[in-house]
Amino acid sequence: MGNNTRHIEEFTNNDGEFLISIGKNGKIITVNQPWLDYCVEYELPESLWKTGADYFAMLEKNSKEIELQSIKRILSNDIEEHKQLSPFTLADGSTQWFQTKVRGAKDTAGHLQGVVVHHSPVSLHTTQPISAELILESMTEGFYLLDEQMNLMYLNEIGEKLLQCSQEDVIGKPLLDNFSEIIDTPFHYHYELALKEKTVSEFIDYYKPLDTWFQVKAYPLKKGGLAVYFQDVTERKMTEAKLSESAYYDYLTGLPNHRLLTKKVNLLVEEKKRFSVFHLAIDNLNLLNAAQRYNSGDNIIKKVAEVLSELVGRSCLVARMSRNEFIILKEADSPEISTRLAQHIEEIFQLPICLENSEMIIVNISVGVAEYPLDSPLIEEVISYAELAMEEAKNIRGSSHAVFQPTMKLSRDRRAAIEKSMTGDLKKNGFYFMLQPQIDGNTGKISGTEILSRWTHPEFGEVSPLEFIQIAQETGAIFPLTVHLLEEVFAQLKTWEHRYGWKLSTAINMTSSLLSNPRFFDKFIELMDQYDIDPGLIEIEITEQAELTYSPQTLENLLLYKSKGMSIAIDDFGTGFSMISYLTTFPINKIKIDRSFVQKIGHDCKSQAVLKSLIYLAKSIECELLAEGVEKMEEVRFLQENDCHVFQGYLFDKPLKPTDFEQKYIRSGYRFPVKGRKIISLEHT
Repeated sequence: MGNNTRHIEEFTNNDGEFLISIGKNGKIITVNQPWLDYCVEYELPESLWKTGADYFAMLEKNSKEIELQSIKRILSNDIEEHKQLSPFTLADGSTQWFQTKVRGAKDTAGHLQGVVVHHSPVSLHTTQPISAELILESMTEGFYLLDEQMNLMYLNEIGEKLLQCSQEDVIGKPLLDNFSEIIDTPFHYHYELALKEKTVSEFIDYYKPLDTWFQVKAYPLKKGGLAVYFQDVTERKMTEAKLSESAYYDYLTGLPNHRLLTKKVNLLVEEKKRFSVFHLAIDNLNLLNAAQRYNSGDNIIKKVAEVLSELVGRSCLVARMSRNEFIILKEADSPEISTRLAQHIEEIFQLPICLENSEMIIVNISVGVAEYPLDSPLIEEVISYAELAMEEAKNIRGSSHAVFQPTMKLSRDRRAAIEKSMTGDLKKNGFYFMLQPQIDGNTGKISGTEILSRWTHPEFGEVSPLEFIQIAQETGAIFPLTVHLLEEVFAQLKTWEHRYGWKLSTAINMTSSLLSNPRFFDKFIELMDQYDIDPGLIEIEITEQAELTYSPQTLENLLLYKSKGMSIAIDDFGTGFSMISYLTTFPINKIKIDRSFVQKIGHDCKSQAVLKSLIYLAKSIECELLAEGVEKMEEVRFLQENDCHVFQGYLFDKPLKPTDFEQKYIRSGYRFPVKGRKIISLEHT
């Protein structure tokens, strides 16, 4: 140890006193034996006595800001000494008070090397004098005394820090001279009131010169004057302001949210004003988000909010309802004016918009419009009707709008009934499956089958799969619905295997939400194990949707399916936007050419050329190939001539119930007439 620190150590070895020496870096250099014995006896933390412990960190951790800052001021030669009362919690839970004194410690050359902390035990209940000044300097609040003329008589250290002034500059001078900015403000008013009425005054106000909010308590004194306690509550006020703002405004766009929208609607209703409700949705947000970059969805939402706000101006209220949905309120002169605004919004979003990175994109917006009180005197219904109209607009490709019509309510009621029927006993509610054969053109025999879900609704009769599958997707019912279908299909396949040795490929359609759901994958495998289904006979069909290409979870699950031995087929191939990405990214075994290409055989040369290219592409990457929607012999001949030999369509068979399928293709072993490894005319079949 060098000479400089030896001087401090010797100073702390003064027996009979509690002494701690602290270096400039805040670390304990040494403590004297009485303090060490006391700390050990009462189990005080090591940070108070252990050599090398960070004393500054201990003060900061225990919110002893005054003592910490005073020590730093001593080390900076700003002050020579600091005194205060310090409480210590002992092992038995009791509190021992110490009168603490801190002074600088210098070496023999007079250079400041650290500080010495001197603790003397005191009792707040003894006759030992404790000065009012010592107590006031130990407070965590700012404090000052005013006489009857509001002259500043005393200011504690924390008060100096909060008001950014020194005692020498302000003591003995009028408060209003030192802080003239408080004249005719709540500070001035409350102080005069407390002096005059002899009552305690508490308030919170903003002091502009310091950009600070203060919470103030002014207590009148018996002999005249005021004792003023104050603290900085700026952070709390900012938090309250943010909470208030977040309660009524959307965090991302800054637009009003649902709560503020409700207040505005209620106000318009109370004022008996007519208004229009526009419900808007960004239709292609997922696709745009996937195609751009990380967090681009938020940027698109903010841009749409900006466009809408500029478009409607101050005459309308634009609110954000959910991630991709907005509502506009407009006081309406007539439904025609509202329709024109909806058309204008549609036209704006038919043009590209520019993102922050200067990239131009097309954002598809669906707009639904309803009128209050024309469509309903109940505001809840009007908002609901605007949403119904928006859903109707979604059926139109690209940006579009729709105005509410009563028939839309019938559609909503139908949807509600369909949703309700998707719960409970699905078999009893009319869900079943059919099978459509896939025919090998080289042999005329069945090469596999596709499972198709069907529904005979108790009220509506046959419901189109396009309708109920979409609803199931949107409501989350697709999971239990598909599990029910799998249980029915697997049970049937196992029965045919036991009876007839069934070993043909069975294709099962999967929606994007199921493919990206690891929980469904686990359930799927569990059912296969339960029914002892050979994975090599199961084919997973995915529909070509662009957003699937960019889903890591979907890709991961497809790889898991394939690792189990199942094959992967892409359905409706050629209709999406990213078929090349599909083929290079996903583990595809089979391509099913969409019926839209097949139906144009013999009618559209360009489509035939594209079809030939699709067939060549599939063959070149060694994918199996199947043509869907085959209905005419000329289609079969064209496909066979171009090396596509597996067909599915009404020319061969419509979807069949399991009993009919079993009779025709399993028990009877039906095959279509073939000549020279080619299907021949089927007119007689």
